[in-house]
Amino acid sequence: MSAFYALNYGDRIELLTDGAVYDDDGTLTAIRRKVWHSERIPMAVTGRGNASAVQLLAMAVLLPDAYGSTDRVLEAVPGLLDKMAAKQHGGAKPGYFEIVIAAISETRGPVIFYASSADCYGAGYVPFTLVEAGSEFGGGVPIDPAGIDVSDGLRACGAEIFERMRRVRGPNPTAPDSPPLHGIGGHVDLTVVRPGGVTVERIREWPDVIGEPIDPFRVAAEAA
Repeated sequence: MSAFYALNYGDRIELLTDGAVYDDDGTLTAIRRKVWHSERIPMAVTGRGNASAVQLLAMAVLLPDAYGSTDRVLEAVPGLLDKMAAKQHGGAKPGYFEIVIAAISETRGPVIFYASSADCYGAGYVPFTLVEAGSEFGGGVPIDPAGIDVSDGLRACGAEIFERMRRVRGPNPTAPDSPPLHGIGGHVDLTVVRPGGVTVERIREWPDVIGEPIDPFRVAAEAA
């Protein structure tokens, strides 16, 4: 499943991501940072789904950052998605993916964009089409938000948001017909995109074991 959560604060965008990479059956295969960002422009990219497809797409999105313009990079993304769609229609299977782009536009300020290769959750998104995602956008299972206050930023509450999602089984984006699984793990990273650049900070780590399914209750069980 994995998860992301982006929130536009008007002067910045804050983005939460986890670190789990796993097989279709939920076996954890790697733990790594799943957000990519530019050193030249205020832009960060994350996603869910096929890990290789997400990484390649994120790097391709950021490749034109040498222009030094967020708007020029955003203008290039639809063409990139069109090429991926053409390859899929030609028989290639890049794997299911979702991407989220958090950026500071020169003309519009903080913006969040989203695209996916398929609308497998029935949310109405057109595959391979970049859309503006609004001021708040997330991917993951619904949680009870009681006691969570995001008004001052995600550093204080971001780990708890993902902790609650981690405890709930959800669909695997790459195998939506498979049984739900615990797919949020490894760690929680907080990425902040400001006009002056991007920072990434780790705000929680979990004792998940590569080669085993994610068990969000492991610590509690061991303590008992």
